[in-house]
Amino acid sequence: FFWIAATQPKMAQLDARSQGLFDHYKAISNKIKKRLLKKPNYREASDEYGKLANSLKNDENSQYASLCFSAMAKCDQMMDDIPGEAEAWANAGRQFFQAEEILFLSRSASYEESLEAAVQCFSLAIQAQHKKGNNVMAAMFCLELGHWLKKLRKYHEAIGYFQKAADFQSDVPECQLHTLFEIASCKLQLREHDSALGILSRIVRETTDGKGGGGASASLHRRCEITVVLLLLSLQFPRKYMKPEHTLLLDKYTRDLSITGALHEDVDCSLLVLLQSLIVAVEEKDYTLISAIQPQLWSLLDPIQQNVLYLLTETHSHTVRLL
Repeated sequence: FFWIAATQPKMAQLDARSQGLFDHYKAISNKIKKRLLKKPNYREASDEYGKLANSLKNDENSQYASLCFSAMAKCDQMMDDIPGEAEAWANAGRQFFQAEEILFLSRSASYEESLEAAVQCFSLAIQAQHKKGNNVMAAMFCLELGHWLKKLRKYHEAIGYFQKAADFQSDVPECQLHTLFEIASCKLQLREHDSALGILSRIVRETTDGKGGGGASASLHRRCEITVVLLLLSLQFPRKYMKPEHTLLLDKYTRDLSITGALHEDVDCSLLVLLQSLIVAVEEKDYTLISAIQPQLWSLLDPIQQNVLYLLTETHSHTVRLL
């Protein structure tokens, strides 16, 4: 693996303590070299690589910890220990991601070697679990990889791994819908609003039957429904061109509060009133009222909904400037 080869020479330049760790690494490596009439003890080597990796990890030495976790994974692979191999690859990927995150947060220049290595490590973990037929763990690693990429604002790449996770979750619809929400959130960051609207609308449809039952499904339904309402207002679709499901949704939020209260038992009353007012303000093109509602509504929304609300106010501010 290219990142292991690239990292090894640099380790020779470390201080005395780190040099000792590097000597330890080489000593372990020598134990598993093939010798005549002697079978390599991969289990012992794997355990020792793991201890060294955790020592480096505790010292916040992410780059070299990832090297040791990678070596551990190779040992587990030789023993056909697929769960151990996959977890070791994932640990290596986490350490590479942490190294990349330090550069990202400090806004330092990065050639993204650590990022590329992290993705390769997680890909090997996913491949190992999928090969074994453990799609649940494969999906979990896909999700973790997607979240890391999203955190580093690699939204296009994150979508690909969230989609893989969703494919692995085909037998677990509720988990799959939460993963689709992650895809929609990335598309919103990329301003692919039509595509995000389609995904969010699908989630609303597929969680409608169970929305009154409480729990994660009801929370997801509520979150997506409000986001869809804000997106429809942002995109300024005339009602006559809207899909029937979207027209019905806006109607649901513009009925008299005494009627809609029963339909929105799980929605905060203040949020309901403000959303109703916002829908009316947008349809009547009352830009002053839209600006007045925005700061009151902001604190009642989650970050994704706030992003859509910002888009809405930005769109209408641009319209005002053109008048």
